[in-house]
Amino acid sequence: MNCGFCAFSRDFRSEETYFLPIEEVVRRAKEAYHLGATEVCIQGGLPPKLDWEFYPKLIREIKKEVPNIHIHALSPVEIWYGAHLSKLGYDEFLKILKEAGLDTIPGTAAEILDDEIRKLISPGRISTNEWVTIIKTAHKLGIPSTSTIMYGHVENEIHRAKHLLILREIQKETKGFTEFIPLSFVYEEAPMYKYKLVNNIKAGPTGEEIIALYATSRLVLNNYIKNLQVSWVKEGPNLLSFY
Repeated sequence: MNCGFCAFSRDFRSEETYFLPIEEVVRRAKEAYHLGATEVCIQGGLPPKLDWEFYPKLIREIKKEVPNIHIHALSPVEIWYGAHLSKLGYDEFLKILKEAGLDTIPGTAAEILDDEIRKLISPGRISTNEWVTIIKTAHKLGIPSTSTIMYGHVENEIHRAKHLLILREIQKETKGFTEFIPLSFVYEEAPMYKYKLVNNIKAGPTGEEIIALYATSRLVLNNYIKNLQVSWVKEGPNLLSFY
């Protein structure tokens, strides 16, 4: 869906595109579980002409074979897509997923919750309002989610602040976020950086920006989202990022 920052995304006509059948995903989940995994995270593309029942069937089959594993699956974009294909409302589609065995959903596809920025970095993807609506609907159905921000590209401090305040308002209303995960923009192979598709794009956040965002996140979210997940990774002499 024209994601300018996904180095791994491919058009469905690309020779590098592949589709994992349900049996293979289940096999990998079983293998991971026997090696000690407690959770399987499922996110992927939006294959054209996909049967919408693929999503609940996939979850159902994993739970049937590995009933004790936690299924953390389907970002708001995929939920939007599944609801669109099935011609169901978000609440109806999410209820079907929950009944199939969905435990939590990734709060990805948030990037920066500002539509002007979203039009630049991911034109054609869901809007801020659609993301918020899907997340709130999931929470109200008893499906918690993570929350994220992806920063260090074309946004500024005001956009980051607005994003954090949106997350805080959602959490005050639903109490459904399990954690907050800041994601630094990884620029090297991102199409919008590699091919200069967006003006004034940065090569990820500086170390100072990362520390400032983490500190600000603590101030804004600390009383609302208790688990502010962070692991530090050095990337070059002057850049720290965390995922």
